[in-house]
Amino acid sequence: LKAEQERQHTYLKDGPYVSADEAIAIYTTTVHWLEARKFTPIPAPPVTYKHDTKLLILALERLKDGYAVKARLNHTEREELGLIEQAYDNPHEALTRIKRHMLTQRAFKEVGIEFNDLYACLVPCYSMEPLEKITDAYLDQYLWYEGEQRHLFPNWVKPADSEPPPLLVYKWCHGVNNLTDIWDTSSGECVVMMESRFEKVHEKIDLTLLSRLLRLIVDHNIAEYMTAKNNVTINYKDMNHVNSYGIIRGLQFASFIFQFYGLVLDLLVLGLTRASELAGPPNLPNEWLTFQDVETECRHPIRLYCRYT
Repeated sequence: LKAEQERQHTYLKDGPYVSADEAIAIYTTTVHWLEARKFTPIPAPPVTYKHDTKLLILALERLKDGYAVKARLNHTEREELGLIEQAYDNPHEALTRIKRHMLTQRAFKEVGIEFNDLYACLVPCYSMEPLEKITDAYLDQYLWYEGEQRHLFPNWVKPADSEPPPLLVYKWCHGVNNLTDIWDTSSGECVVMMESRFEKVHEKIDLTLLSRLLRLIVDHNIAEYMTAKNNVTINYKDMNHVNSYGIIRGLQFASFIFQFYGLVLDLLVLGLTRASELAGPPNLPNEWLTFQDVETECRHPIRLYCRYT
C-alpha cells in the first residue's frame, strides 16, 4: 500500500502521463469506431424500465452469494445483508433510491481495504458502504445488459456467453485450421500465433480520459458517477490516500470499465480497418473467427484476434 500511495503522489506531481495528442488520437479512434458500428449510447435508467425488477434481483442475488458460505458476519456485513433483504421486500423503493443516487451522488464514503495473504501474493479486498454497493451492483447489471443489446463488444472480446472456455479453445483451433491457405509454405511463408498481455491496465487508466470515453457510450450522468466512484479515499488502518490514477478493482462495475477500456486498446492494436473487417458490418456482425469473404480474410497479416480477460 505504501508503494501505491507513492504512485498516486507521483502521478499528482508529474501526471498526466497521457499527452494531449495521444488522448485526442485515442478519443478520435473510439468515436470513429462507434460511429461505424452505428452505436447508440446507453441512456440513464428511465423511471419505469421494463427489466428493472429482474436486473435488481440479479444484482441482489450476486451480492447475497458472497454470504452463502459465511457462518459469522461482522457489523457491516450484517447491515448489508439487511439492506439486501429490504431491497427484495421493497424493490420499487430500492430502485427509486438507486436511480436517484446515480444521477445526483458524486461524493462517496471512503473505501476500506484489507489484504488476504496467500503466501505467494497478497490479494486486496475492498469494503464498500452497503447502500453504494447495491447501487453499483444494479448499475453493473444494467450496463452489461444494455451493452449486449447494442452489440457494444465485438466478437473477439472473451469470455462470452456463446462459448464456455473449453469450447473457446476448440473453436480457436478450428478457426485457425479453416483459414484459407493457412498451412501453405510454398513461398517461404509461416504462421505465427502471438500471445501477449496488457500489463497493469487497471492501475494505468487515466480517470479524465476514461470519463471522456465513457460519455461516448453511456449517459453523461452515469459516466460522471462511474468516474467519481473511482476517485475516492482508500483507507487501510491508519493510512489513507485519494485514488486519482487507475480504477478500483473492487467496484461492482469494474469489469465493464475494464472490458470497454480493453476494447479501446484492441482498436489501437488492430487499427480501425482490420477491426471493422474482423467484426463485420454492424447490421450483420460476423461470427467469431469468420469473415464475409476470402478476400477480406486474406487482406491483412492479422488473420484472427482474440482478447480473453
